[in-house]
Amino acid sequence: MGAFIGHSGGALMVLFVALLALRCAKRLGLVLRPAAPARPLAPRWAPGPGALTLAAFGVLAAQFLFAFLCWLDLGQTGGLAAFWQHFFERFTTAGDSPHYLLLAREGYAAEGDAAKYIVFYPLYPLAVRLMHALLAPFSAGWEAAALAVSWLCWGGAGAAMLALAGQDLPREQAAFAVALMALYPFGFFALGVYTESLFLLLSLLCMLFARRGGWLAAGVFGALAVLCRNQGLVLLLPLLYLWLRARREKKQGPASLALALPLLGWGGYLALNWRLFGSPFAFFEFLAAPPWYQTTRWIGENLAQHWQMALDYPGLAPFIYHAQLALYFAAMALLFFGLWKKCPTHWLIWGGGYLGMSYLAGWLISGGRYVFGCLPLYLIGASLPRPARWLLAAVSAFFLWKMGVWYMQGQAIM
Repeated sequence: MGAFIGHSGGALMVLFVALLALRCAKRLGLVLRPAAPARPLAPRWAPGPGALTLAAFGVLAAQFLFAFLCWLDLGQTGGLAAFWQHFFERFTTAGDSPHYLLLAREGYAAEGDAAKYIVFYPLYPLAVRLMHALLAPFSAGWEAAALAVSWLCWGGAGAAMLALAGQDLPREQAAFAVALMALYPFGFFALGVYTESLFLLLSLLCMLFARRGGWLAAGVFGALAVLCRNQGLVLLLPLLYLWLRARREKKQGPASLALALPLLGWGGYLALNWRLFGSPFAFFEFLAAPPWYQTTRWIGENLAQHWQMALDYPGLAPFIYHAQLALYFAAMALLFFGLWKKCPTHWLIWGGGYLGMSYLAGWLISGGRYVFGCLPLYLIGASLPRPARWLLAAVSAFFLWKMGVWYMQGQAIM
């Protein structure tokens, strides 16, 4: 069964890439068939300040509401004070949260056990350090500073998603894209000491400015996204496609070379590796070593491993291995729907590249959190027929509650 799942998943990605490459070639006029006309640059719906503010507070309210409901489901008592105490402890000590706090307080180490934390990219710890400096006069601790960064960025991501969705979707569907992002089953990571919120915000801003032809701003936000996590490099693919479309239509400006900035951002991370360890790719060695064991392997092999690991560790299977398998095939189904429905090509390039890069990681145990950053899935999901997108929202909300309860219990969701 594992081999069948692996071969099927790998074949789906190969087929998707082949069909998408053909579509890109047609759009860019690289084949004999005339290219399809470009989508108008004017937004389908341009949300005003009120709508953007509502989206920002809406995603925060949705996540806090679900966190509170999940806490109530544990049979806890003590009211809001007890909830806040449990929330604060869980969302600042689980998984990689202590590692980010350590980096924010002390920075990277060139030797000793702490040297392994070079696998975490530097922008989020730096943002926490800056926030702590701002909040220090108010006696705020490192944990509070880290939560403040995550919450501000999560609210910003809600507004940025609404603005980006409005470029290609009507009002109702643009709002639905925001709702789907807020209801993602592992979306509670947006509230914790993780890089998720910052990465989502920067990725959305990068694509928002690229969609408007603001190449310099797109390049800057893309570079910052790369300094959050390696999946930020995927932004180069849709950026390049949008730039080529604009170039073909003679609409690109003199700042087009700013698209090289994401590569320069990654170069900054490599320079950090070189300064600490004498090799720009030292982080690969740390990734492959305990406790991460991560190497790059073909998607099919990794999916087959997820199935086997679910059999070997049934207690972890529902929220790690089964979840990773379900999310991969659900994401592929949405990407194929987007291809069939002729959704914007840059959505598909962005989503396919991000999903593929995430599932190339061997020994994956954070797939649910990684797929949270596959932002085109929410845009494509909002493009579904109305009954289907409401069903998708209901299923997402159910699993957000289910995964949230497990997370609040202290299960190893990371």
